[in-house]
Amino acid sequence: MSSIVSITMEYFKRIVLIITLFTAVEGFGQNYSFKVKYGMIQAGTAELIYHLENGILNSRLNINSSRWLSTLWALSDSMKSMYAVETAQLKIHTKAIHEGSYHRNYQVEFFDSNRVQINGKSKDLITKGLKDIPSLLFELSKTHFNKGDTLHYRVWDGKGYGALVLLVEKVTGPTLLKPFSEAGWHLTPLNSTRKSRGNHIQLALLLSESLPHIPLRIEIDTKYGNVLMRLEKP
Repeated sequence: MSSIVSITMEYFKRIVLIITLFTAVEGFGQNYSFKVKYGMIQAGTAELIYHLENGILNSRLNINSSRWLSTLWALSDSMKSMYAVETAQLKIHTKAIHEGSYHRNYQVEFFDSNRVQINGKSKDLITKGLKDIPSLLFELSKTHFNKGDTLHYRVWDGKGYGALVLLVEKVTGPTLLKPFSEAGWHLTPLNSTRKSRGNHIQLALLLSESLPHIPLRIEIDTKYGNVLMRLEKP
């Protein structure tokens, strides 16, 4: 039984996600609700919430395993952040990880004086313009892409950050070899972290052609299998 749970944990972390997206916009807020599937199996739910006021983007991302999967392995991850849009700088980043028996919590506050406080402990931080996952998706949604562009980001997650360089390519639509391809912008990383190299992870992202860009498809190929996140059209 423990081996089944272990395998389930690894596969769920690199899950094949087929996403149904419902969007509600009220004033300066935007909500996204997701149904998460592994293959044909209902695996969980996710919710991404944005609220923009006075130049500050408040974001919240919650991911939870479905009831049936929770009987084998419970997932309850959340991320909250405050991001200054004009200066492109994170202000607050909170992450709670609850994956089976693995629990971690990070409370991070960023200061203008090149200091960051992580769970009450301060340290120097030279880098500016940091983004976490929600704020990165927000920035990508309003970016004007050109074929051949390389986009440079520094992404914070939990207690640290890493460099992310994305190559932009234009996809015109279905072809003879790829009859189900969708038109849009194809983004692929030109760099990888030590962790991603160790897991043999390759990532590809397809965003909608028009602004604001919506993630149509995310593909991750790992040593555990192929991960697919696809936007299900209404």
